[in-house]
This record gives sequence, C-alpha cells and structure tokens, in this order.
Amino acid sequence: MKIPKINLLSLSQKLFLVLVFLIPLNLGKHFLVSSSYFGGVLIDYLIPTVYIQDILAFLIVILWLFSGDIKKINWKDLLARKEIQFSLLFVFSTLFSVLSSSRFIPSIYFWFRLFLYFCIFLYTFVEIKVEYFFFKFLDALSISVFLVSILGVLQYLNKGSIFNNYLFFGEQPYTASTWGIAKESLLGKLVIPSYGLFRHPNTFGGFLTVSLILIFSFLKRNRFYIYSFIIGLSALFCTFSYSSWLVFLFGLIVHFFLLLPSTFDTSEELKYFSNHKKKIKILLLTLLFSLSMLVVPLFPCISRSTHPSLYRRSSLLSSSYKIFKEYPLFGVGLNNLAVHIDDYMLKSKDIRFTQPVHNVFALVAAESGIFSFVFFILFLLFVSKKLVNSSYFYVFLISFSQIILLCSLDHYFFTMHQTLLMFWIIIGLSIQ
Repeated sequence: MKIPKINLLSLSQKLFLVLVFLIPLNLGKHFLVSSSYFGGVLIDYLIPTVYIQDILAFLIVILWLFSGDIKKINWKDLLARKEIQFSLLFVFSTLFSVLSSSRFIPSIYFWFRLFLYFCIFLYTFVEIKVEYFFFKFLDALSISVFLVSILGVLQYLNKGSIFNNYLFFGEQPYTASTWGIAKESLLGKLVIPSYGLFRHPNTFGGFLTVSLILIFSFLKRNRFYIYSFIIGLSALFCTFSYSSWLVFLFGLIVHFFLLLPSTFDTSEELKYFSNHKKKIKILLLTLLFSLSMLVVPLFPCISRSTHPSLYRRSSLLSSSYKIFKEYPLFGVGLNNLAVHIDDYMLKSKDIRFTQPVHNVFALVAAESGIFSFVFFILFLLFVSKKLVNSSYFYVFLISFSQIILLCSLDHYFFTMHQTLLMFWIIIGLSIQ
C-alpha cells in the first residue's frame, strides 16, 4: 500500500519533537582514526562520531525531501531573507577552511554535522510553525530537562556517575578520582559538579540555563513545567557552572524587564514602541558584553590571575588572535584549532591544555577565517533585527541573548553536538 506523501511530513514533525526530547543525549558511535591523536594523546574533539541526534536529524531531512512539501516552498521569498542568506554563506564558506585543514577527517566530519544541523534549522523555520508547535516543543523540552536534571542531582549526591556505563544514554563514567574531572569546593568540602549526559558541567549548565527560562515563562500553563523548573534549577546549581548561573539570572531579569509596564505608555502604539526600545536595549547590552569578552587579554588582572578558568581563557583567546593573524583568510581548518593552539600558547601553569578557545566568535575566526567570521556575525545581527521587530513570544529574544552571552564565555554552542543542535533549533523558531 502506497503511503500518502503528506504522512511523511507528519512523521518528520513527530521525529522533530523526539529530536528535541533527545537533545541532551550523548550516545554515539566513535571512529578512532590516526588524526584523532595529537602528541600521542587522544583528543575528544578530533574523534569522528555519529550520534543518535545525527541519525534522527538525517531521517527528518530525508522525510522532508520525500514528502513533496519542500516543492511547495517559495524559494525566492525564502532566499530573500537576510538571515537565510548569511547563514547559507557562513556554512558553505567554512568548506574552504575544511579543504585547507591539516586534519581533514575531523574537519570534514564536523562540517557534515554543521550542514546537517543547518538543514534542521531550515526545516524548523519552514515546517515547525510556532503558533502550532511551540507548546509541543516546550513539552518535549521540559520532559527532557526533568529527566536529565534528576540524573544530575543524583550524580552530585553520589559524587560521580550513577550508571557508570556509557551505554546508558551516553553518561560518561566518572568518580572523584577520575583524571581531569571537574572539582569544586563548597563550604570547605570537595564537591564534584554534575555532568548529566554532557561532557562537561558547563555544557550541562548552558543547556539548562536556556531551557529553564523557556519553561519559566510559561509556568502557569502546565503544572509539570513547575516540577521540571524546580528540579532543573536544582541541577543547574549542581553544575557549579558560574557562567551559566549568571546568564540564567540575566534571563530572569530580562523576563521581568520585558513584562514591566511603562507608566507613560497609555496607547497601544506607545506600548509597542516602549517594548521595541526594551528589546533594543537588551540586545545592545548583550552585544556590549560580547565585545568586552573579546578584549579579555588586554586586562593583566585576568591574564595573570591564579584562577585556572581566568588565565586559561585569556591565554586561549590571545593564541586564537595569533592564529587568525597568521591564517586570516580561511583559518587553520574547521574543528582543527585544538591541534594548533599549543604552538601559540604563552608559558602556562598547565603542562598542556589542548582546548578550543572559550569564545565562539574567536573560534570561528581562527578556524575558518575572516569571511566565515563576517558571515556569522551578519547572520546573528539579522536574527537580532528580526527579534526586535517580532510580535511572537519575547522568550525567543531572551533565549537568543542567552546563547550569545554563553558563546562569548565558552565554545560548546559550536563544538558540542547537543548545544549546536539547540542553537540551530532555537534560531529556527526565533526568526518566524
């Protein structure tokens, strides 16, 4: 019996909600190749890996193509959108850095994932209509937050992983004695931050920060959202991700700021302009902070700090600028910065700290060069413009601002598959 084409689109939309639910999943098949090693050490970022999310995303795109609905798209109008134009230019411009990379396999596999998730961004924009799918999206996300947060709280209490088995949704086995594991001090006692299903507490914290503000904005709609928010907030504390804590507070403040009525705005027109000004102020504040993070190496108090989080960030940022200066056109290669960063690092308190620079904007410039960097910035600027003028839920403006702030403080919204997927989905919903 022939399956009607319209069913394929409906199936793809159901799979999309499953994909949202599975965003935190870390389960995948790793392929160890010679280029995954650097200095005799296996580097996580250089291991080609096919994750469950990749397979689901691929299936969604295939179903979309075969549904026939893609033929109904007005491509002329779609490609007239500046956000679409510059996102396309950004993704395809990074191909030049792939071709010039010293580690081709880690670079090309990363590009394929970037392109795949970009296709999910287009699919989200075209087929996941906010007015119909938003609360289905939020339901899937809140259930995901609830479950992964329970795991995170239990990990904190246990001072290590719970199932101690990677096959349990990708939970990485760890204890307090595991080499390289994050450690913190609370009231003079050693604590191990929660990892959830992520590869670092900061990534877990970033996922929770963005998700919790989305859930918080609609607490009155669903009692389960309250439960999800409470357990999620507990898990966020357990990550000890200070940057995520600050960005979460920023999200709360912005939420109430946007709801705050203006005393002098009596007409609907004045209320619109007042809200418009508020959105501009929020985005300008976000931009100002992001720019300030790019000049961190200029402050000796940070670069000479004894706190690892501060001096490492400053050193990595300085090194990325040196790399960009030497390879300005196409960078050192997509997903290749970890291979080159050591050669440009200043004398450090660490024997080796092979990590991408903790700033997505500097990372894009150093890995993919000036063209990709400019296209990426223009893409985000046009998304900002759309959000200022949007009449949809203001929560997308908050989510976008939070993501930009986190991109200024760490690299995981570009380098980690879970948060990279979240980045494209949130923006796909935001610009409708």
